Parts: sequence; structure tokens; C-alpha cells
Amino acid sequence: MGEIKNTITNVAGASKSFTPLSPESIDKEHIGVALESLIGEYGWILLIAILTIIAKDMIINFAQGLLVFMGNDFNNDDIIYISGRQARIVRVGVRNTVFYMSDRRSKMLVPNEQLKHLTIEKALPKNGGQPYLPKASDPGFVGWEEVPLPPAPTQIEVIEKADKLKRPRK
Repeated sequence: MGEIKNTITNVAGASKSFTPLSPESIDKEHIGVALESLIGEYGWILLIAILTIIAKDMIINFAQGLLVFMGNDFNNDDIIYISGRQARIVRVGVRNTVFYMSDRRSKMLVPNEQLKHLTIEKALPKNGGQPYLPKASDPGFVGWEEVPLPPAPTQIEVIEKADKLKRPRK
């Protein structure tokens, strides 16, 4: 056998010798020309759109985290109930909220975007030392009474309009 040549033949049958690329032979100009030929003149718009779609979740998480963080609905050390289980808010962050679950004695990390999927209850503060509604166990509690309201009076008025067409003219 003879010497093997690296040749590539095209459809017409002409051959070109193949020289493999080495890292020394690649320069920034060749990379720029190759990228420009791949993505075209306005391909950067497509590239930015793809990056935006990829980063969409991060942007949404950040925005929802800011809303929770800046809002006064949840503060550190608030006692809340998550689906009926008692928890304490350890930290409200921009991306995550950390809860201490008292029944399991463990921490629960929840991304702020998923807070809307949780059933969260927060006890209201006392109204000047008095609860908003009395409990049945309160010492002065007599009971609930339904107070019937009298029906609203129904009054029908008949208004007759004078027909202007039938009036005789003077």
C-alpha cells in the first residue's frame, strides 16, 4: 500500500487536500467571520430572545421575591399556618422564604414564586386587647343569635304620563 492522502472530493469530482485545524491556526477574525455567517446580520436579536426565554424564570422569581420582600404581609418571626400546620417565618428573602415547621422541627425552604400555591393563614393581632369575634369558651359568651331583619317595604307607584299628542292645541 502506498501513502494515504487526506482528500475530500466534491460532487464534481475535484479534490482538495484536507488540513486539520490546530488551535494555533484559529484566530479571532476567523471566529468572528464564522459566527457572523452562522447567525447573519440580525441574528443577535434571535440570540437575545433565546437568552431571555432561558432567563425568564430567574426574572419572574426575582420580581415575585421583591414583591414578597417589600410587602408587609409576611415578616420575620411571624407565626403562620401552612395547610393547617404551624410554622414560623425565619427569613423572607428576595428569592426564597424559609419557614421553621414546629411539628417536624425542620426548616422548609420555599421559592417565592411557589408561595401562591400554598394555603397560608396568619392570625390577626388582637383588636385593642379584644378578639375580633368572641369564642364559645369565653366567660361572658351567651351564644349566637340570628337577628331577623324585617323585610324591606315594597311600594309600587303608578306614574301616568300625559300624552302630548292627544292634547288639543290652542
